[in-house]
Amino acid sequence: MTRRKMLVSGGLGFLGSEIAKNFFQDFDITVIDNLSTNVVSIDDLKDICNEISYRNMDLAKMSEEDLDWLNTELKDTTIFCHFAAAVGVKKIDQSPKEAIINENKVGHDLLPLLAKHQTKTIFASSSEVYGNQENCKEDQCLQIGSPDILRWGYACNKLMTEFLLKSYEIPHIILRLFNVTGPGQSPKYGMVMPKMIRDAIKTGKITIYGDGTQTRSFCHVSDLIASLEYLIEQDKFSNQTINIGNDKNRVTIEELAHLIKDTLELDLEIETIAFNDEYSDNSKDILKRSPSIEKLKQFYHPQVELKAIIKDIAKKYE
Repeated sequence: MTRRKMLVSGGLGFLGSEIAKNFFQDFDITVIDNLSTNVVSIDDLKDICNEISYRNMDLAKMSEEDLDWLNTELKDTTIFCHFAAAVGVKKIDQSPKEAIINENKVGHDLLPLLAKHQTKTIFASSSEVYGNQENCKEDQCLQIGSPDILRWGYACNKLMTEFLLKSYEIPHIILRLFNVTGPGQSPKYGMVMPKMIRDAIKTGKITIYGDGTQTRSFCHVSDLIASLEYLIEQDKFSNQTINIGNDKNRVTIEELAHLIKDTLELDLEIETIAFNDEYSDNSKDILKRSPSIEKLKQFYHPQVELKAIIKDIAKKYE
């Protein structure tokens, strides 16, 4: 029997590589990545499965050869996991124009091909589309901020891709991800959990931006993978949007800093600085962010609690 085929954009990034590592037994997998924010190499993936293929390609700058290759590949692709994107508050703050323009270009060139072949697409959207809100539900009105703050361009691009998937009538599932984290996530671009844990272990200090009352809700990557296993194999949530997060792991940033200190039993200094001492005026801190996951709970209940996430990430730095 012919094996099913999966393409994963951003396949050498944190989430994309986790998908490749967890689905290679059921799919022939090809990962696409431009190596701008990769956390693994193709050799790392081939150590797990030598049959995972790789295409070095920037979806925002596809040549005619790239377009021809992708058009051919999509003819018999079962699932396209679209996880390529600018990552992290720091990355977007450093190059907001590039992040906005590139994401727009990806949608312009990629989505017509997905529509042509009617390729089932799993799209990694973001909780950013909700703006400053808690208990966010998939069908609620969104509150994206002013274009004077370029950070919101990232949320607008994610939302525009959601609209385009529906406009092109591409079979899809949209995942709005809430702080999905794990040991494979890089602290390089300001990702909250790995940065705080790395700094705690390596420097004995955690830095909090603002007053620490910002809320986040952290989800272990294994819970994302378990959710995907169901969504890929079952045909019950076609053309829908689903929040992926863990509502039991909601915490303020100050509480998280103290939880890291207590869980890892470290003698830590917890420092507070103004958000814009670290980030430019193109960025703005999100004060509230947590999901309602009633739809997710129809088929999966997140398993990994906050202390277990901290211990799992800490193993990387100890």
